[in-house]
Amino acid sequence: MAPKHAIYLTYGNDEGCAETRKFLEEAGVVLNIRDLEKNPMSPYELMGILGHLDAKHFINPLSESFAKHNLGERIPPREQLVELIAQDITLLKRPIIKTTRLLTVGCDKDKISEMLRLNGETSPREFSGNIRRHQNGSNRGFSKRSSSTNR
Repeated sequence: MAPKHAIYLTYGNDEGCAETRKFLEEAGVVLNIRDLEKNPMSPYELMGILGHLDAKHFINPLSESFAKHNLGERIPPREQLVELIAQDITLLKRPIIKTTRLLTVGCDKDKISEMLRLNGETSPREFSGNIRRHQNGSNRGFSKRSSSTNR
């Protein structure tokens, strides 16, 4: 099976991000790492990451800036919030782990494992070419069509 790939957005020397990164690398995930402290995101890039998801899920309530901007009391409209995060990247919850179709925010290893299928599950696409066998060894009811079959 080909290795799994993900974009990994982190921030500086964050201990939780480092632990999550180690977990992913030990699981064989190939990471494209971007340290947002050294290479911040533009508002345009942030909008690309957020997509149509609720931007509130990406806010770090533990950030000192969260209180400074009174985000516990009132969340500004989406465009203003994205601008605010772009100006102060510490407001962004991390790490953000993004694959082609999915993303997760934070250090929850169970969610990350589920998203990346790290527990050995076979995805429907990976399974589609396999032939299942019954306990008696037959493949009754599970046939694989050959390209040379006459119709």
